[in-house]
Amino acid sequence: MEEQKKKQWLVQVGTRVWNCRTQRGLSREKLAERLDITPQYVSDIEQGKKCMSMSIFVEMSQVLEVGMEFLAYGALPAEPEADRLCRHLRQTTPMDRELAARMLRLALEAAEAMGPER
Repeated sequence: MEEQKKKQWLVQVGTRVWNCRTQRGLSREKLAERLDITPQYVSDIEQGKKCMSMSIFVEMSQVLEVGMEFLAYGALPAEPEADRLCRHLRQTTPMDRELAARMLRLALEAAEAMGPER
């Protein structure tokens, strides 16, 4: 990747990280603690000064509750709530996933029984 394009991409990713972090009310220190990195490293990422490793990138998307596609390219899923639910479920145990699926089915059946959109 050309150096100028790389720098531009890092700044865009950093801006998305900053936006997500602040929208969730996380301080740099709290995000750094959850990722086991320094607050200065978070600052450098947000300013586009550092390129994070793949493992930090994956963890960052999980902590910020956004898809990696969004962090990398700013692309939002067609159905953000469904995407967030799927990402959350993937992090649970199979038993918890099954329980959550049953609860969701019951909730959807109850909503259907209430009739058309309220």
